[in-house]
Amino acid sequence: MKTHQAIHEYHRTRISRAIKALESRGFSATYYETSSAAVDFFFSEISPDDVVGYGGSDTIRQLGIRDHLASGDFSFLDRSEFGHTYDEQLDIRRQTLSADVFIASSNAVSMEGALVNIDGDGNRIAGLSLGPSRVYLFIGRNKLAENLERAIYRARNVASVALAIQLGKDTPCVKTGICHDCASPDRICSNLSILERCNPAGRIRLLLINEDLGL
Repeated sequence: MKTHQAIHEYHRTRISRAIKALESRGFSATYYETSSAAVDFFFSEISPDDVVGYGGSDTIRQLGIRDHLASGDFSFLDRSEFGHTYDEQLDIRRQTLSADVFIASSNAVSMEGALVNIDGDGNRIAGLSLGPSRVYLFIGRNKLAENLERAIYRARNVASVALAIQLGKDTPCVKTGICHDCASPDRICSNLSILERCNPAGRIRLLLINEDLGL
C-alpha cells in the first residue's frame, strides 16, 4: 500500500472511532472522503429562505462556503464583512444566535467525543451552546485529538497561537509559539468551552472530512 493511501486509511479509521464517540453523546456525525462532498451536502440541506449565521472560521473560508453564502443568493449574517465597525460586528454576532442555521468549525474534537473551542468574544461558543436549532461544523482530520487534555492543548497552543500570528497580534504566544495565559489586550482566547454532550440530541451535526483543514 502506498504511503499516501496508508495515511488516508489511518485517518479514516480514527474518524470512524470519533464518530462512534460523538454519536454516543448525542451529536450527529458523518464521514466525508472529500471536502467538496461535505460542502455539497450542506448546501443541499439549506434554502435561500434560511437565515445563516457564521461563527468565524478559517475552515469555512478555505472551503469557499463563506464566499458562496455572501454571493447574494442566501440570507447570510456575515460578521466578517469588510467595513463594519466593531459595534456593528457585535450586533451581527448577536443576531446570529437567532438564525435558522449556524456554521463553524471547532478548534479541537477529542476522540472521546467532546468539542473544545476558544473564542475572543464568545460568539461561536454561544452559537454552539445555545443558538440556532441547526448547527453544522466542518471538521478536518487535523482537528482530532486523542483525549480531552490533548484537545485543550491543541485549542490553546496550536489553533489560538496560529490565529494570533495570522492576525498580527502583539501577544507572547506569537513570539514563543505557545500559550502563556497572558493578560495582553491583544489576547484572542478569552473564552474556553468544552461541549461534552449535544442537547437536544442531533442539533449539532459534525461533518468530519478526511483532509487537513483550517488552523
